[in-house]
Amino acid sequence: MSANTAQTVIHNYFRNPTPGYGFECIYSVSPATKVTESVSTQELYADLAHSGMVVYRDFGDGLQEFNDFVSAHSSKVTFDPARTASTANTAEINAGLLEMGLHRENGNLPFNPDLQWFYCLEEARVGSETTMCDGQRVLFDLSPATRRLFENNRIKYARRIPWANVRRFLSVELQLPFEQITDEHLQQVNDMVEGQTYRRIDQNLIYTELKTSAIVRSCFSKRLSFCNSMLGPSVNYEPPRITWENGEDIAMDIWDEIKDVTARNTYDHFWKKGDIVVIDNSRVMHGRRKLEDTGRRIFGAQSYRLEGAL
Repeated sequence: MSANTAQTVIHNYFRNPTPGYGFECIYSVSPATKVTESVSTQELYADLAHSGMVVYRDFGDGLQEFNDFVSAHSSKVTFDPARTASTANTAEINAGLLEMGLHRENGNLPFNPDLQWFYCLEEARVGSETTMCDGQRVLFDLSPATRRLFENNRIKYARRIPWANVRRFLSVELQLPFEQITDEHLQQVNDMVEGQTYRRIDQNLIYTELKTSAIVRSCFSKRLSFCNSMLGPSVNYEPPRITWENGEDIAMDIWDEIKDVTARNTYDHFWKKGDIVVIDNSRVMHGRRKLEDTGRRIFGAQSYRLEGAL
């Protein structure tokens, strides 16, 4: 096409990455524009490979359209078994008032979703920010000695979980009706997932331990990340005991370094109504500051990526 016939392409959104963190922020130029009609799976996945998290702001999508957005770019949707569903794919997040530590969604469970999704129905008037931390940056920022420790040693999460929650979780992950989940499926998962052990304590409680690496490879960028649930919350469950794989305590100076490095790499997202956030759950950990406005309403979803889309 010659210079005389070339036409200017007008986009219905523009980009303004978060200063200092590099997360992708995409702003609509019109409230009539919807993310569901503007973003392809290839575009979404490419942005996640580049920055690990994408924020869509000033678009016109409602909660049902957010639900449809999750479906359009996922092979399978899963959920936290302690939450109550709001739509087919989403649940309103109710995680108490205290600050919530950085974590990989389901990071201490045998199955980890590729994608974490958020939608803001009502923004907070003050505070209550959601925190995000790029595990690729954290891994680069750790001291060589600490990085080598985690490269050469797995960690272990151990705790008890109510049988009803385990059944609900496995019914989704194994794609079986809830009432069909039995102890045989506990053993099936033990055999499927390296490092996972389920063991029945009594009719109500299941002991679970997961031996896994704190360093994982992003399913989008293909680079290694310090992405785990070592600092994560346990609002709806018994807190796990986190040790090295052999049961030895992780030294306090290691914990202190992790807290210091993640703190200086943490971005605080102050929500605006209608915001959609998509996170690479194999790279970026998320959490929340103290909830200072209980009128804030955030909905979440977890899912697995579509194979071959990137």
